[in-house]
Amino acid sequence: MISGAPASGKGTQCELITQKYGLVHISAGDLLRAEISSGSENGKLAKEYMEKGQLVPDEIVVMMVKDRLSQTDSQQNGWLLDGYPRSSSQATALKGFGFQPDLFIVLEVPEDILIERVVGRRLDPVTGKIYHLKYSPPETEEIAARLTQRFDDTEEKAS
Repeated sequence: MISGAPASGKGTQCELITQKYGLVHISAGDLLRAEISSGSENGKLAKEYMEKGQLVPDEIVVMMVKDRLSQTDSQQNGWLLDGYPRSSSQATALKGFGFQPDLFIVLEVPEDILIERVVGRRLDPVTGKIYHLKYSPPETEEIAARLTQRFDDTEEKAS
């Protein structure tokens, strides 16, 4: 499991770790955003909480994570859980379902750097790749033109 503040580098580190060890990268945030994009009832509820800067209720997140951890690829290859659990009740629920990590990684980054990373972060909706306007700009103007900013990537949400 890997934990850290938004924009602390979890996604980057997860990509490197999963490439090296063949693990399945499971991001609770990505699962939530997929639910929101799908327009599901859980997605609508999750969006309301996320837009207020609140944690999505455990009963929504726990089942999404449990279902993903239970899939065949996760069971066969092992998993790297990104940004979850975010509370002791989530950790307890995860353990209750029989999922316990062999290793727990915490990334610590100073707040001013986190804010700079969040504000400059952009998503390519076509490929799903994350860019940063300063540190990892898009390769072409075509990609730059389609980049979007996640609704929670603002200085207010990061502070």
